[in-house]
Amino acid sequence: MNTDADGPLPNPNLSPPIIKSITLIRHGVALHNICDEMTGAKPNVLDPKFTDSPLTRHGELQAVQLGERLKRIGLVRCYHEDSGRTSECSTVGCRSSSDADTASPIELVVCSPLTRCLQTASHIFPSYFRNSHPPPDTTSTDVHVLNRNCTVCCHPDVREAYGKNYSDKRSPLCQLKTKFPTVQYHPSITEHDIDWQPHTREACHDVVRRVHNFFVWLLQQPHNNVAIVTHGVWMECALLNYCPEVLQFGKKRVYNCDVYSGTLLGSSDGRSIMLTDVEQITFDE
Repeated sequence: MNTDADGPLPNPNLSPPIIKSITLIRHGVALHNICDEMTGAKPNVLDPKFTDSPLTRHGELQAVQLGERLKRIGLVRCYHEDSGRTSECSTVGCRSSSDADTASPIELVVCSPLTRCLQTASHIFPSYFRNSHPPPDTTSTDVHVLNRNCTVCCHPDVREAYGKNYSDKRSPLCQLKTKFPTVQYHPSITEHDIDWQPHTREACHDVVRRVHNFFVWLLQQPHNNVAIVTHGVWMECALLNYCPEVLQFGKKRVYNCDVYSGTLLGSSDGRSIMLTDVEQITFDE
């Protein structure tokens, strides 16, 4: 007989939760993030010249430096040219808010389809881009389970809140594939950005819905340790929805190349999703 001391009996009909280690990374400084040197005025992101704004040189250097730091704490796997073999990297010289000695290498990098995120990811994880070999094009829009050997994927649900701001309007898919040919693009990504509209912009609850949909998709993938290279609004919406205390309930912002790590738990049907043990990774200068 079960007693209070024994605790409740396990439900044999419940499957154990799926568990993923995730690392959230905001892109480096992009052209639309730079204020006017003389006036301090913010860029007019309603100007089409900022369409799919790329990284600045400073943003590229940020991403390269972040990649080196993540290598030293063991999160970035080093792929050898041509062989596909990997090596471990030293943990000397960096610290993080999590235990660097227990860090497991990231297996999959998921990027927003905006250029600044793909650029950031390519500088942080260069060997992942060299090692990735996308399959032939497919028109399927099903769950789209990746091959276990896939190292870089582009997913539309991790893009920035879209609409109005030209900086958040995606380039045509053919241009992205030319610039980043080894990336596996989710089959739902259309040639032209049909989601972006000039007169309306996504609200926070719209972004939260996409975050949830993405987490459901991610829980069905074969990779256990995943990096998501995304945007400030996306990260803030995700963290404030699942673990608001991490951002001091909205008092703290996410800045360029900020990194947060945590554990994603849930069922593949999306009925129960949790983001736990989230903390910002920081580094000694």
